[in-house]
Amino acid sequence: MTLHPAFRSWCAALLLCALASPALAQIPANGSFEAGNPITGWTIGGDNRAGAVRDADVTGTLVIPDGTWAAAISTGPGARSSGPLNFDDFGGNNDYDVSWLETTMTFNFTPAFIAFDWAFASSEQNEPDQYDDVMDVKSNGTRIFSRSSCKLNGSSYSPFPNSNCQNAAQVNNEITSPNALDGVNLRFGPPSFQRTCIQLPNTVAGTNNVTLRFSVADENDRNVDSTLFIDNVQLKTSCNEVGSIVQLTNTPFDAFVEAKGGGFAVRRPNARLISSDATGTNVAFVHSGNLGANPNYLDQLYFWNGTAFSRAAALTVQSGGQIRGIAMSAQSATVSSTTWLGRYVAISASLTEADNAEIYRYDRATNTLTTITGTSGCENTAPTISGDGGVIAFESTCNALTNAGTTRKIVIWNGSTIDRPLGTTAGCDMNSPNLTKNANGRYLVFASSCVHSGTNADNNVEIYRYDRTGNSFSRITNTAATVVNTFPVLDGSATGQYVYFISNGNLTPSAPIFNSDLSYEIFRQDVTGSTLTQRTNSSDDDYIGLDVSLNGNLDYAYERISRLNFLTSVGKRRVNGTAGAADPEENLATGISVNGARLGLSGVVPIVNFLSSANFLNTNADGNTEVWQGRVQ
Repeated sequence: MTLHPAFRSWCAALLLCALASPALAQIPANGSFEAGNPITGWTIGGDNRAGAVRDADVTGTLVIPDGTWAAAISTGPGARSSGPLNFDDFGGNNDYDVSWLETTMTFNFTPAFIAFDWAFASSEQNEPDQYDDVMDVKSNGTRIFSRSSCKLNGSSYSPFPNSNCQNAAQVNNEITSPNALDGVNLRFGPPSFQRTCIQLPNTVAGTNNVTLRFSVADENDRNVDSTLFIDNVQLKTSCNEVGSIVQLTNTPFDAFVEAKGGGFAVRRPNARLISSDATGTNVAFVHSGNLGANPNYLDQLYFWNGTAFSRAAALTVQSGGQIRGIAMSAQSATVSSTTWLGRYVAISASLTEADNAEIYRYDRATNTLTTITGTSGCENTAPTISGDGGVIAFESTCNALTNAGTTRKIVIWNGSTIDRPLGTTAGCDMNSPNLTKNANGRYLVFASSCVHSGTNADNNVEIYRYDRTGNSFSRITNTAATVVNTFPVLDGSATGQYVYFISNGNLTPSAPIFNSDLSYEIFRQDVTGSTLTQRTNSSDDDYIGLDVSLNGNLDYAYERISRLNFLTSVGKRRVNGTAGAADPEENLATGISVNGARLGLSGVVPIVNFLSSANFLNTNADGNTEVWQGRVQ
């Protein structure tokens, strides 16, 4: 099998091209810090608040991932000499008390990855938002990883994603040894480690000399301690650690210029839409780059199966045409005794400039395209598909399909014919359909200003759940006209028990978590117990997208935008089993343009696929929007 050059480095990251090398476990030297103090093979700098620590050196219990010792780098105890400076590149010299630990590695291969266990324990997690201590990891001066203090209120003053919170209650533990760290406060106790693996930027086939630096800094105040713990640092030829992030597509900065309409049309390579199967390893995406047989930079539907790339050759989009929406079937389907994960993809596309948007179903196993709708003068968009690919729901403004004039309605293709079970009343709007990811697609959620169950006198857009068996509706929200309810998503169970959605309403005002500031938050309705809970709570962010895995009662992906710096983030959260407790979060990526989070579950490891034009790994300097994939805990 020959891989496209854009995927060769990704191949290595998936162990397809990895070379076993026992000597790598020794790079860097003393990577697990088992030599104790002094930390041999490493250099301490800045305010020199760093050293090796054991569980015995900490009040409370510090669980060391590898061996007996780990490194600790702290902003304390107390105020130090360094600063002010602009450590986080956020503007303004408001960072202080910088300490760091670094080592230089020499190796002769590329690509190269650095894996390490880390934990960032901040005593700032109940302090005001602006006291948001920070840490980062740099390779030859290029930042490859960063985090800021966890905040109990979910805020993030710095541009860095938040680390995990520790205990919610203060316990005021301390580090007692070595001398450089004696008296460092762990207000919320010792942290829990997690592991990550990151590609080192700018490595070459010949000799590489890389200086790896772990740093911490105090943001805005100089009295409250934050401490970065590091252990088991390893140079590797590939990544399979949870927490790694990889750029799947990598198209060059380029453009195709076409003479059109007495002028010129310019097309650049960019990814726009993304979907995945239940495992997250099979990914469907729309890209206008030339990833194969696309020299004119037209919209193409591509697939990544975890090892190689392919194109939907049966789907022909001409100049002026556009793919408007895609949805990949979540579960497996068998053809010729071969199991295909994500076999089917529902597509909304205008194949020519003059064409309206129609609905198609593509079969990856047979490379065949089925036309679902054939209309004119109207639009069919926002497709969603059942897990087995047998049912597709979509939005339509076509009277021939809806019997409702030009108002937008939701119709369902049941595998052979179009159903109109959701009402034909003109003058109200239905949108955002989402089918269950389980095999039969029995349940559908959607947003609507129509009346489907009970009354809706103010015609506000509400969230509904529809059972295709029995043609019955459940009304999930009942809010005033000032409340926005949007982005409904069903969990992956066969019963469609949990409905997730986004709202700016204060829908649970008497619950431990409520939305008094009317920000856009993620809610979840348990239709079995009629229990509504608010899953997110942030005064500085608005949630703008979400997805669920097949175990949607536990894991869900999010997209959000910060009100402070307008950066967007994607990651995964897990439903906390304790009533009223905040859901723990793993943020994967934050940048100017990060969106489209789609969640799968590969074994026990959640996989988040997303789109971004950011240069996270120093591999996307041209700013094209590309497809990324991350593994989270």
